[in-house]
Amino acid sequence: MKQDWQQGDLEQLNRDGVFYLRGENMSRLETFVDAAFAFAITMLVISVDNIPDNYDDFVTALLQTPAFIACFFQLAMFWMGHRAWSRRYALETTGTLWTSLLLVAGVLVIVYPLRVMFSAGFGFLSNEHLPVPFQLSFEQIRSIFLFYGTGFGVLCALIASLFWQALKHANHLALTPLERFSTRIDITSWLILSGTGWVSCLIALSVNGEWVVLAGWLYAGLGIVMPLHSMFARKALGRQINQESLQKPPGRRS
Repeated sequence: MKQDWQQGDLEQLNRDGVFYLRGENMSRLETFVDAAFAFAITMLVISVDNIPDNYDDFVTALLQTPAFIACFFQLAMFWMGHRAWSRRYALETTGTLWTSLLLVAGVLVIVYPLRVMFSAGFGFLSNEHLPVPFQLSFEQIRSIFLFYGTGFGVLCALIASLFWQALKHANHLALTPLERFSTRIDITSWLILSGTGWVSCLIALSVNGEWVVLAGWLYAGLGIVMPLHSMFARKALGRQINQESLQKPPGRRS
């Protein structure tokens, strides 16, 4: 691990919001993680088995586009979380190394269940006008939701763990009060996402028959919960910035 950061070191760095970008130069770990995510995305490409050789297969491949896009942005969410952590903190310890490797392993494991779930979901919403990988009973759908919810919960918890480890090494990283505050917000965000996966698992285990689809609809609620959390977090961060500004000596105010 790099020697302790000093204020003079930070002043030489570029900034993104309240964060000094300690990790703009890519490390071997970040390069490996990026390559693994790229490989995972290639496993999602349309018509993964072969190139269509007739018009019907061509149309079927194109109809898989909505599921592919949804899967792509799901993986991109995890990649962007790791990228933000890496650029802000450049923290490579035994703990962050193993957490990143577990994240990569989890992403590669979840790729196919991710595609099955989104394909089945779009097929259900379109009354099967969009293709489904195979017919599923409600019991089989329950199993898929359990597998996906577990994977989603674990992956989000791993990214929350990376931010928590950065906060744990706040003194080594010379995190400013605003950086520490914002890091806590990021931890909360990822824990909300992780908790959603675990609640989805509980729903899948608790309900019967067609009600099992509620375990999938739960994720749609994140479209409301996360923007609300982001709005309150921005207001809290703004109050923190104003408070710090008031505490500065008059000669140092901008």
